[in-house]
Amino acid sequence: MGIIINQSIKNATISYIGIILGFIATIKLFPNILATDQFGLTRVLLSIMTLSVQFLNFGIPKSIVKFFPPLKAVSDKPQGLFWAFIIPPLLGFIAYSILLIVFDNRLLELYNNESKLLSQYFIYIIPLVFFSSSFGLLTAFLKASFNTVFASSLQEVFLRIITIGTLLLFSFDIINFDQFIFLFIANYALQYILLLAYSLIKGFVKFEIEFSVFSKKKVIEIFQYSFYAFFSGLTVLILGNIDLLMLGSYEGLTKTGIYAIAIYVGSVILVPKKSIGKISFPVISNSFSNNDIHNISDVYKKTSLNQYIAGVIIYIGVIANLNNLFAILPDEYSTGAVVIIIIGLGNLFDMATGANGQIIISSPFYKFDFYSSIFVIVVAIILNFLLIPIYGILGAAVATSISIIIGNITRVVYVWLKFRLQPFSIKILWITILGLLLLFISLQIEEHENYLIDIGIRSVSLLIVYVFAIWKFKISDDVNKLINSLVTHSRF
Repeated sequence: MGIIINQSIKNATISYIGIILGFIATIKLFPNILATDQFGLTRVLLSIMTLSVQFLNFGIPKSIVKFFPPLKAVSDKPQGLFWAFIIPPLLGFIAYSILLIVFDNRLLELYNNESKLLSQYFIYIIPLVFFSSSFGLLTAFLKASFNTVFASSLQEVFLRIITIGTLLLFSFDIINFDQFIFLFIANYALQYILLLAYSLIKGFVKFEIEFSVFSKKKVIEIFQYSFYAFFSGLTVLILGNIDLLMLGSYEGLTKTGIYAIAIYVGSVILVPKKSIGKISFPVISNSFSNNDIHNISDVYKKTSLNQYIAGVIIYIGVIANLNNLFAILPDEYSTGAVVIIIIGLGNLFDMATGANGQIIISSPFYKFDFYSSIFVIVVAIILNFLLIPIYGILGAAVATSISIIIGNITRVVYVWLKFRLQPFSIKILWITILGLLLLFISLQIEEHENYLIDIGIRSVSLLIVYVFAIWKFKISDDVNKLINSLVTHSRF
C-alpha cells in the first residue's frame, strides 16, 4: 500500500494545483482576454477532442493496465508492448483523419453561421486529437508500470501553465489569434513529446515492437475487454452529464449554471479518490494476474479507509466555508449551497466504498461494470424525471446523489458475492463521528469580516485538529507512517 499512498498524495497535490490553475484560466482569463467567439472556439475544439479520443482509443487504455502485467511476465522485451497496443487506435486515427478531411464541409454544416471561426481552424482538430489520444495511451502504459506522477504533472499543471502563458501573450498583443491557436494545439503536442521522452529515458518504453506474446486468443480477449471498457466509459460520461442535461430542459440555463458550479465544488471531494485510483487500479490488476486475492482485499480496505479520511476533511472544510465561497460568487449562486451538501454526501459514500469498481474491471467479471453502469443511468434518468419538476436543482442533486449511492451499493454487493471481499471497518464510523464533531465546532467559530482570512483560520484549524486526531488514535497505519515521515524529515 506504500506506493499507493505515496503516489496518491503526489497526484492529489498536483490535482489541486491544477484545479487552482484551471480556475484562473477558465473563469478569470479566457472569458476576459478572448472574444466570445474565440473563447467558444477553444471550448468546441476541446469538446470535439474529448469525444473523438473516447471513440478512437476504444477502451485500449484500460486494456493496457489490465493486460500489461501478465504479458510483461512472459515477454523478453516488455518495453515494446506499448507500440503493439497502440496499433488499433492508430489505424482508427488514420481513418478518422481521412473522413474529417473528406467530409469537412458536411460536418461544418452542423454548426450555424455564428461558428465561422471553426471552419477556419477546423483542420487543427486532427493534430489535437492525435496528441491527446497518444498522451492517454502512453499515460495508461506508465500507469500499468506503477508510474503516474509525471503524467499527472504534465496534464494537470504543465498544460495549464502554458495555456495561461499563451493567454497572457495574446492579451499583451505579443502574439495574434492565429499564433495563439497554434500554441494552444502545440501545447498538447509538447505534453506528449515530454511524456514520450520521459518514458524512453526511464526505460519504460523502447523503440521496438513486441508481437510474440499476442496469440489469437489473447487478441480476442483484449478486444472483448476493450469493447466493454469503452462502453463502460461512455456510460460514465453520460451519467456525469445526465443531470445537467435534464435540469437544463426543465429549469433553463440560469439554474443549470448555478447547479454546474455547485457540482464542480462538490466534485473537489473526489480528487483523492481519483488520485488513489490512478495507482490502485494497476496494483489490483497486477494482483489478479498473480491470483493474489489477499493483496486485493488489503488494497480494497485501505482505499476505503484512506479515501474516506481524505474525503471527510475536504467535505467538512467545504461545508464550513460555504459562506466564504458564496462571498466570492454572485448572489444568485447561493441557492446552490444545498446542492453542494447533498452531492458531497453522495461522493463521500463513493469514497467510503473503496476500489470496488477497479476490482470489478480488473477481474474476469469485468462485464458487470458495463451492466451496472447502464442500471445506474436508468435509475438516474427516472429519479431526475421524477424529482426535478418538483424540487428543481435540489431534485437533481438528490437524484444524482442517490444514483451514486445505489451504484456503489450494487458494486460492493457484487464484489462480496464473487470474492467475499468488503471494504468497511469500524474505523469508518469513528471518522464520521470525528467529522461531525469538527463540523459542529467549526460552525461555532465567529466569522472574520475578511473572507480570505476566515478561510485560512477555519481551514487550518480544522486540518490541524483532524490530522492530530487521526494520528493520535492510529486510525490509519498509512497516514501515521506518512505523518511520522514528514515530522522526521522536518527536523533536518
